Amino acid sequence: MPGPAETDPPPHVAFVDGLPVRLSRPYDLSFLGRWGRVFRVFDDQDSGNLCAGVERGADRVFVKFAGAPTVRSAVDPEHAVTALRSAQQVYEELRGPNVIVLREAVECGGGFALVFDWVDADPLGRQYGEATRVRALPVAVRSAAVQSILDVHVRAAARGWVAVDLYDGSVLVDPSTGAATLCDLDFYRRGPSVNDRGRMWGSARFMSPEEYERGARIDEVTTVFALGALTHSFLGDDAEKDRGSWAGTPAQFAVAARALEPDRSRRWPSVAALADGWREASARV
Repeated sequence: MPGPAETDPPPHVAFVDGLPVRLSRPYDLSFLGRWGRVFRVFDDQDSGNLCAGVERGADRVFVKFAGAPTVRSAVDPEHAVTALRSAQQVYEELRGPNVIVLREAVECGGGFALVFDWVDADPLGRQYGEATRVRALPVAVRSAAVQSILDVHVRAAARGWVAVDLYDGSVLVDPSTGAATLCDLDFYRRGPSVNDRGRMWGSARFMSPEEYERGARIDEVTTVFALGALTHSFLGDDAEKDRGSWAGTPAQFAVAARALEPDRSRRWPSVAALADGWREASARV
């Protein structure tokens, strides 16, 4: 999303522990001190959330706060607070391997915060330079990371969750081990449901046709599509999704291609079926 137009007033810049935070107007951020010293700031999200890495001694947390007037928000602070409160249940129900750990949910600073364990890992998202280190990992390691993400979504589907706004920026990868951690799952919703927006939240590279069609069914077959695209983030090109960019095996490519069928009836019928298909294809190396 582009930044503010040249005619827009310059953002207000606050400082927290010496770090600049861009806001659309002044706002008291001193509440972040309850967790320690701020060492990283993430103020460029369109979700309306302001995020920060905060440390006290060797203990580090990631704070996601809604309520501040962020510079690129697509919603007002009140809507951001409502959305973040709703997201709390997603992290609580999906707690387990390969999902970022939610420590607490707190009413604070005139808004609402979710506080997570800090993860020392590289973001998979192509917008981050660290993603090149992830793509340099051995193919077998990246294939295993894909399997772990699929298995998380088997658990999610069994509990009635559909992946909405799942994209490469939702994944952190430890470049030394290849272990993947899912984060930023705020827009996951109970399914099956109906597309009530027209174009739903998300990156176009990962969105199924039904996520553009108001009134369309949104369910775990929709999740299957996003996961198919995400395999290309690890092993290929998630924009083109072509065979020429694919680093995995032909069998793995076929599994991903079926997940990405525009016709829902031709996709894997469930996330579990996709996960089993990937496991079988990966065993044929």
